[in-house]
Amino acid sequence: MAEDFRLYGDDFNQDAIEQWFREEAQYHNQFSGGRFEDHPKLYQVFDWYYALLPYFHPRPDMRVLDFGCAEGQALAHLPAERRTYSYVGVDASRSLLERAARVHPEGEYRLMPADGIIPAKDGEFDYVVVLGVLHHVPNVAHYLKELFRVLGPGGRLILREPSHAMGRIPGSHTTLPGLSPNERGIPAHYLQSQLKELGMRVLSLRPAYHGVVLQVLRHWQPRSDQAWRVLVSIDKVLSDATRWNDHYQRPQIWQKLAPTANYVVAAK
Repeated sequence: MAEDFRLYGDDFNQDAIEQWFREEAQYHNQFSGGRFEDHPKLYQVFDWYYALLPYFHPRPDMRVLDFGCAEGQALAHLPAERRTYSYVGVDASRSLLERAARVHPEGEYRLMPADGIIPAKDGEFDYVVVLGVLHHVPNVAHYLKELFRVLGPGGRLILREPSHAMGRIPGSHTTLPGLSPNERGIPAHYLQSQLKELGMRVLSLRPAYHGVVLQVLRHWQPRSDQAWRVLVSIDKVLSDATRWNDHYQRPQIWQKLAPTANYVVAAK
């Protein structure tokens, strides 16, 4: 358990938490025009087939929280019939929220305060969607408790998080290419144990983004929806077959032949 504390900041004092957020904010605020022209196709497709298609079915009278929404693009590409709900985006970056409000003015946007308390009422949302966000925060258990708090009874929490160290030594604060100063992966066992401790029922835990598939995508991008579906099917087979190889640190080549992220869906 000591390793969990070291990795996920559950024993951070307030000074350490504030330093973490200052470093992260400085990195993310540089993208005043938005980090992406469009949400990367890889995330669009994998989020859809792994989590949103089977588990995200809000009705028009429901409220959805997109936590760590950035430019607000993670859910914007969904079919129109899936976007009839009330949308609230929350992010710690003022510049990214301003970008989101310009591009997707139909949503409501709230700035995440430094105290770590989500600006929302208890049980306000029917769905809480958190796609690749928790590995940017210092004290993960605290944020899971907050997400649980703002989720209503019977509501669903949908998570996607990387599961490996991404080449980073915990606490090093060294910026690596393509990474913010502090982000690191969160293994599935930690997410699962924290959700169960909160009393949530884990509906699905699927490994994804296999190392081999990611290497293929560096050299070839599918041009049709059918080709993307085939690629997702291959990723599911490879990720399920090698989930035993899902190490946090991966210095050896054989350890890279494994899934690199997890989708977790839990119900309150």
